[in-house]
Amino acid sequence: MPKLFKTEISSEADLKVYVTDIRSEAHLLVYETTSQWEATESQIWYYTDIQSEADKTVYFTDAQWDADLVIYRTDVQSDAGWADSTKSGLL
Repeated sequence: MPKLFKTEISSEADLKVYVTDIRSEAHLLVYETTSQWEATESQIWYYTDIQSEADKTVYFTDAQWDADLVIYRTDVQSDAGWADSTKSGLL
């Protein structure tokens, strides 16, 4: 978890996500992987092309105030984790 499907239609999404470049603004520090077997925790995200396989459908918004969750992308898997655990119920 989570295996995610990206949508271009906001109303289809279970979760609206904004990606920030400022680590301290993020609710979640995310490590993105191309292996679905590595996506075992909420901070490790894998994207599928098949919507029915996904745990959640996400929409990436351009405006932070429209987002349910603000993430910061990290290249180091051990850095990934919740900065604001009050949002952890979203995943």
